[in-house]
Amino acid sequence: MNRINVVIVISILFLFFLNVNYSNSQVLDAPLNIVVIIDTSDRVCPEKHPDQREKDIGILKKIVDQFYELIEPEIRTGKIKKHKLNFVVPDQPETQNPPYNITEKLTLTAPEKRSGNPEFQNKKQELIDAVSELYDYVQKHPQTGSDIWDWFRSQAEHSFSKSHQNLVVCLSDGYLTFDKQVNRPKGTCMWVREFDDLEVDEAINKIKNGKSLHPVGNFKDFNVKFLMLEIRLRETNGVKHFQDFDIIQAYWKTWLDEMGIEDTQFFEQLDPGGLKNKIESFIQLK
Repeated sequence: MNRINVVIVISILFLFFLNVNYSNSQVLDAPLNIVVIIDTSDRVCPEKHPDQREKDIGILKKIVDQFYELIEPEIRTGKIKKHKLNFVVPDQPETQNPPYNITEKLTLTAPEKRSGNPEFQNKKQELIDAVSELYDYVQKHPQTGSDIWDWFRSQAEHSFSKSHQNLVVCLSDGYLTFDKQVNRPKGTCMWVREFDDLEVDEAINKIKNGKSLHPVGNFKDFNVKFLMLEIRLRETNGVKHFQDFDIIQAYWKTWLDEMGIEDTQFFEQLDPGGLKNKIESFIQLK
């Protein structure tokens, strides 16, 4: 290789690594866009799971507190980035959606200047109050199944931002299923029970080889990280279906990977200390 070619190669490599470092610095310096998906299906039914409402509200309050804890130093110094927190409630088939006067309060943004902290605190309290109103509402209406698949199809791209670090917290039992009267084509919901007679490895292979959810977008350029909390395993005569966790994780991970969301975590129900640690470690300024 002659000297000119060597210089060209070195220049190309220099520009490549310069671009990689610049891209990484953009990610590290990016403001946070936290999207919390709230599954309001029968997992919050007071007759079936009387403890879930208060547990959910506690988790959502912790997310709000963690959001404030991260941006509070910026508010004090006045060097505030455009951080965002948004609680979203996927539709349920054949069920009336929560009213706008509740859902409009489920968003919180960092104040634009240091003097905006009192107004921010008021907005923060409005959001927390709206969460309780949301659970009051959904528990009084039919719960046919939270359509998280359709939320990703129709809303995710508008909720994510390429100029932010997108953190998705999905508060769900993990089962993307619907009431029997709701007609759902395959690929838009889960069929966990059909794997009951299979070994876990066989079930996972089937999911990875064609029985997964249909991908509904490509979010690779949005820098999305995904955390699912509160997976609640089925029980039959008091015995838990422990294989469900691996099946649920395979369903979600296969689907999210196909849509370019590869940084994913899944957890069953945790004690308060465990939940606190998971939320704090996930919602961080990088």
